[in-house]
Amino acid sequence: MKSFLLISLFIVSATCSRAQDAQVNTLPSGKYETIIKSSQNKWEKGDIVLLDNNKYRISSTTETGEYRFSSTAQRVFFTSGPLKGIFAKTQMNNSVPVIYIPQ
Repeated sequence: MKSFLLISLFIVSATCSRAQDAQVNTLPSGKYETIIKSSQNKWEKGDIVLLDNNKYRISSTTETGEYRFSSTAQRVFFTSGPLKGIFAKTQMNNSVPVIYIPQ
């Protein structure tokens, strides 16, 4: 009985781990659309545009800033610019990396 429970627990945990989204290894340069999760409306300040060399800007302004990406923590740390001090989460959504900014 104990071995049956152990094997079933192993099978369930293996199945659940496959169902989770894959980790983001890199954030490619480009435009990341910003949508407010609670209302599904666009953010009034614009989209996040990731540039080369860990630089970013908001599409509504020309001010740039720097960011750091941690693949182990799955977080983006905005160290300067318009989003300074914000810690965002990353996740894969349909094989595309997504940035989630907390409210």
